[in-house]
Amino acid sequence: MRAMIWTDSDCFSGTERHCLELSQGLEAIGVSTMVGSRKGSPLVTRAEHAGLRCVCLDAASAPFGAVREVARLLKMKKVDIIHAHNGVTTFLACLAAGRAGRGKVVATQHFIRPARQGRRGLARVFSEQVHRWVRSRVGHWIAISGAVASAMEARGDAAFGDIRIVMNGVAAPLEGEPASSEARQWIGFSPGVPLVLCPARLEPEKGHDVLLEALAVLRRETVDFQAVFMGGGSLHQTLERRIAVLGLGECVRLVGYQSRPDVWMRASDMVVLPSAEEPFGLVLPEAMSRGLPVVAAAAGGPLEIVTPGSGVLFRPGDAADLASRLRELIGSAPLRNRLGSGAAARWESHFNLERMAGEVASVYVEAGVRG
Repeated sequence: MRAMIWTDSDCFSGTERHCLELSQGLEAIGVSTMVGSRKGSPLVTRAEHAGLRCVCLDAASAPFGAVREVARLLKMKKVDIIHAHNGVTTFLACLAAGRAGRGKVVATQHFIRPARQGRRGLARVFSEQVHRWVRSRVGHWIAISGAVASAMEARGDAAFGDIRIVMNGVAAPLEGEPASSEARQWIGFSPGVPLVLCPARLEPEKGHDVLLEALAVLRRETVDFQAVFMGGGSLHQTLERRIAVLGLGECVRLVGYQSRPDVWMRASDMVVLPSAEEPFGLVLPEAMSRGLPVVAAAAGGPLEIVTPGSGVLFRPGDAADLASRLRELIGSAPLRNRLGSGAAARWESHFNLERMAGEVASVYVEAGVRG
């Protein structure tokens, strides 16, 4: 069985991390895997560094060239299945399979609201027509959570029987990751004060404003904590100003994109994902794999990830409720330890990489690809 994992992106966020780890997981269980993305993209760079085969395809600026190359790989039987991870690559994969006269297309939906829903007028009409054509040619659809699958069914993106829910899995932490105390020294934070980490892009949908309001409540109550917002994005300056207005400058830092997120997780006491509508929330199992308790809004993917024994949920958009949950965790090391142990156990049983890769390979077989 030979698969191409294809997405078109010049960033490295949740979808790209998923593609990289899925490729590694498939290779580990005997599925020959090739990664397709833009030349010089972070995904291709990291995939090559990991020893994965790559093919450079620019779906945005050279779509016809990408179709020709993928069709060539299919005809030469170097690839049996194209596993596409965004709308553009799914469309082009269907064209390539048609041109080659062989090969199957499987598509993963990573979002509750895909980009085409934001289009208007003729662009929206054209997008919907293209999607109907694509729907008739995709072998199976994968949704990364039940929330995504429900949204797909409600939109009529695919018949429910054609959707397979495969929750994301993440690899085990590397053995060389630093211990918590060492990581604290590396990043320059006080060792005795609980550290709250929010690893999310600084964009409106991620809910940083709600988290800041909750932290301001704790600050007024003189709760002792440190907080880090890790990630880049368009709201950096806006959030800096809000931190100053709320008087949080001494206890909240924006540290931007970090090439070693594992160090920041190891240094932290808990991870918070305040998004009100998160399709999955990959940072949650990443934190859980390191034995960290997680805090997330009770909506979307996190509802399927976080259990009472592995973390806590708060009402979406409710800063007071979030403050209450954080107050409990910050004030009780035994509670953090208990939930952290439960988080690690839940990652091991539900969100490990081997489980995800095996379920994806099963979808390939259902779509008609044999090993």
